[in-house]
Amino acid sequence: MTERDVQIDEARRALATVAQTKAGMAETIANCPPWRHALFAAIFAVLIASVAISSFVQFATIPFILAAIFLVKKSDERRLGVFVNGYRPGKTRKVSLSFVAVIVVLVVAAMNMRTSHFSNLSKAGLTAISFAIAYAYSVVWQRVFLNELREQDAE
Repeated sequence: MTERDVQIDEARRALATVAQTKAGMAETIANCPPWRHALFAAIFAVLIASVAISSFVQFATIPFILAAIFLVKKSDERRLGVFVNGYRPGKTRKVSLSFVAVIVVLVVAAMNMRTSHFSNLSKAGLTAISFAIAYAYSVVWQRVFLNELREQDAE
């Protein structure tokens, strides 16, 4: 075996190690526990519920929603070492933008419920639907992100 063959073999092993490390990081960063999806969904459910109830409740919950977003960010940074922005370039951006469109529809529905004096049960139903939709979007976003990371590893 020549010195060149040894160098090529070492380079291949180093690249394989890098690929394994990247794959391990992808699995760690992209895997959120169920409570993380639930917290994300709860933030949006509170937003929709507050809009449906009253202007006072809506404005009163803003500090709590912002604090929850801050805590999610800090939790991700502590747990994973990074916070991955949902609007990052790539396939996840399409998921995020479609979620924003759905949230706009839910906010409009909540505002209509408030101004049309819908029952509290109806408002609770919209809140539950909002939670389910946000939870599902969080899970889908995670899957798309993980697939993106895996595709990058394959390149």
